[in-house]
Amino acid sequence: MKPLYFVLNPLFHAVHIAIVSFVLLGWLIPEARFAHLILSLLTLGSWFILGRWMGEGYCPVSDWHWKIKESLGEGRPAMTYITFLLHKATGLDLDSDQVNRVVVYVTVAITMISLTLNLQKWIA
Repeated sequence: MKPLYFVLNPLFHAVHIAIVSFVLLGWLIPEARFAHLILSLLTLGSWFILGRWMGEGYCPVSDWHWKIKESLGEGRPAMTYITFLLHKATGLDLDSDQVNRVVVYVTVAITMISLTLNLQKWIA
């Protein structure tokens, strides 16, 4: 089973980065705006609805990814994926709470932009 985890670990990095990139930029592509709105709402729902039971900011993709990392002996990072990724990219030890606040504010703002753009299309 361990060889599978060596394949799944980079795959989950790719999935994570794709999700984050699409949530950040998907609203810019008119044909992708509805899908962007759905993914953004699912993301916020995971953080705030599932998070009530699973822990604040819960993300199933991160949960699965951390389990893979544990199985590989890398341990379970004590931070969100964004904080983890920023640390890996910069080497900086960023304040996880501050990063999380910025991520939530940016995600909510982008979701509102996406909702507005979708409503404009639906009303027009």
